[in-house]
Amino acid sequence: MPAPDDVYKHDVDFTTLALQYPDFAKKLKSNRQLDFSDPESVRQLTKTLLHRDFDIAIDLPEDRLCPPVPNRFNYILFIQRLLDCTSPDFRDGYNPDRQVIGLDVGTGASAIYPLLACQQRPKWLFLATEIDDKSRMYAEKNIATNMLQSRIRLLSTDITGAELIPSKQLERFDRIDILTTNPPFYESQESMLESSRSKSRPANSSCTGAPVEMITPGGEVSFVSRLIDESTLSTNRTRIQWFSAMLGKLSSVGFVVETLRQKRCTNFAVTEFIQGQKTRRWCVAWSWFGFRPSSAVARSVGSGVEKKFLPPPTDIEFDVHADMATLEIRTGEEIGKLDVLWKYVPARRAGMLMSKGGDVWSRKARRRRVHQDHEMADRDDDHEKDEKDEEQEPALVARITLSAAVVVDSRVAGSAKTNVHIRHLQGQDSVLFESFCGWLKRKIS
Repeated sequence: MPAPDDVYKHDVDFTTLALQYPDFAKKLKSNRQLDFSDPESVRQLTKTLLHRDFDIAIDLPEDRLCPPVPNRFNYILFIQRLLDCTSPDFRDGYNPDRQVIGLDVGTGASAIYPLLACQQRPKWLFLATEIDDKSRMYAEKNIATNMLQSRIRLLSTDITGAELIPSKQLERFDRIDILTTNPPFYESQESMLESSRSKSRPANSSCTGAPVEMITPGGEVSFVSRLIDESTLSTNRTRIQWFSAMLGKLSSVGFVVETLRQKRCTNFAVTEFIQGQKTRRWCVAWSWFGFRPSSAVARSVGSGVEKKFLPPPTDIEFDVHADMATLEIRTGEEIGKLDVLWKYVPARRAGMLMSKGGDVWSRKARRRRVHQDHEMADRDDDHEKDEKDEEQEPALVARITLSAAVVVDSRVAGSAKTNVHIRHLQGQDSVLFESFCGWLKRKIS
C-alpha cells in the first residue's frame, strides 16, 4: 500500500523506530538520538525507513552515497503531482489507470527513485542509467530483491558520461513521461572540501559518496545545462514529456531557469523540497510540450527563490457581481461569438475552451481575420488541398470553472457574486492565456 504523502511531515521518532527494528536500535546513542556522523548509522536509518514506510529492502555499499529517504520521496511526490496535472486527457488528479514510463539518469547504487516511484504507483514503469560499475551492480541487486525486474530496467549507456540521455535506447518507446536526475553538486574535489570547510556547523549526516557521484566538471549547473542541450534534440524533445533535475544550491535555480529561457522554453516548473528536510533542495522541470502544470505545482517554492525565476501563473481567478445562472448564460454567449471549440457541463459548472488559431478575441485579431479572408479568396484552392500540414498543438486550451463566491452581507440587494477560475491547460504562450483571461473578465463583468 502506498505511503501517505505527509509521512515525513514530522520528525522521525527514533525510539518508536528502534522498538520495531532491533538492528536500528543498536545504532541509537544512550540519549536515544542517532549519530549522523557515523556512516553505518545513517545507512541503517535509510534501510529502516525504506522498509517500514515503503516495504523496500536494499543493500548499500560503504563507499557510495546513502540517500536520505525524505529528500528522495519529496522528488517522487513532485513528479507525481507534475504528471497528474499535465495529463493529455486534461484530468487534474491521479489516474490509477494511466501507465507512466520514467527515466532516471544516474540511478546510483540504491536505485531509490525507480523503487520509490514503482512502489507508490502500481502502473508506473522506470528505465534507469548508471555509468559506475559498482553502483550498477548494487542497483540491479536492489531491483531484483524487491522483485521489480519487470517494471524497472537498467539501460546500457555511454560509460564516459558524454551522453546523458540514451536516445538510441529510447527509440523503442513511443514516449517517456518523466526524466529524473540528481546530478553531482561539485565541480572539483577542492570545491567539495571548500564547501565543507565553509559550513558554520557540521553537516547533518556523513557523506560516503564516491567522486563519480559527487563531482562533475562545472558542477550541477554545467550538468543540467548539458541535459537541457540534449533535451532540445528532436529525438528527445518529442519523446520525453518532462525533464527534471534536483539542485543542491539555491543559486543554481536562477542559472537553470535563465538557460531554459535562452533556449526559448516557455513551459517549466520550480519547486522546493521541504517535508522532512534539514537541508534544502530544489527542483526544476521543463517540457517542450504544451501541457501546463497548475500554479500550485509549477510555483511551489518558499521565500528563497526570486519571483523572476518562477514561471507565469497558470491559474487566474476573479469574482463577478452576478448570480451563477446569469453568469453561465453570459459566459456562454460571449465565448459562443468566438471561433473556438467550447463545451460547458452544467452539472460541473465547468467548461473547456480550445483555440487552435490563437488570439481570436481581440480587435487586432478580428482585423487580421478580415485581412486573411481576403487573401484566402485570392489563392488557388486546389493547390492548398494538395498540401497537408503536420498536426500542431492547439494554441490555447483552458478550463473555466464557476463557483459561488463568498458574500460578506447577503442581505444587501444585488450582492450575489460568482467566482470565475480559469486554468491554463495547454499552449506554449502564457501571454495568450493572460490575454484571454483579461478579455473574458471585461466581457462578463
